[in-house]
Amino acid sequence: MRTFSEKILISLLKNQNILAFNELYSRYCKELYDTAYKRLLSKDDVQDIIQEIFISVWNNAANFDENISLRPYLFKSLKYKVIDAIYKNKSNSHLSLTDISEIDFIKERNDTDLLLTKDLEAFLNNEIDNLPGKMKEVFLMSRKYYLPNDEIARQLSISSQTVKNQISMALKRLRQSLENANIL
Repeated sequence: MRTFSEKILISLLKNQNILAFNELYSRYCKELYDTAYKRLLSKDDVQDIIQEIFISVWNNAANFDENISLRPYLFKSLKYKVIDAIYKNKSNSHLSLTDISEIDFIKERNDTDLLLTKDLEAFLNNEIDNLPGKMKEVFLMSRKYYLPNDEIARQLSISSQTVKNQISMALKRLRQSLENANIL
C-alpha cells in the first residue's frame, strides 16, 4: 500500500479497509505528532490528540472526497485540538494568545483559511489597541518585542510584579473578548 496514491487509499478507506487506514496513519502520524509536540510539550496530550484525530478519520471516512488531499483536513483538526488543549491545560502557560495567532499548521493554506487568519489577526490587533495605555505598552513589549519582564520593569520604572499583573490582565481581557465574539 506504500505505493498507492492518497486518492486510492481514501477510496479504500471509505470501504473500511484497515490496511488503507494503517497506511494513511503511518504517512501522517509522525508529522502530526511532531507538530503538536512542539506546541504542547506533553507526550500524553499529543498522543490523545493524534488518537482522536485518527478515530475521527475512521469514523468519517465515508464522507471523504477522493479528489482532495487528506493532509489539510488532518492539520486543521490538529490545529483546533491543540488550541483546545492549550485552553484546557494550564500547564501550557508557556504559550500565549500571540503564539496561538502565529500557529501555522497548514503549509498549503486555501483562500478561506487565509481570510479567517487575517480576520482573527485584525480582531486581536484591534482588541490589543483597546487595552488601557500602560497595559497595552507592557503587553506589546512582552509579546511583540519579546522583552523579559525585568527589562520591561526597568524601562518603565515599575516593579516586575506590576509587569506580570499587567500581562495577566491583558491576556484575561483578550480571552474574554475572544469568548464574547464566539471565537473560542
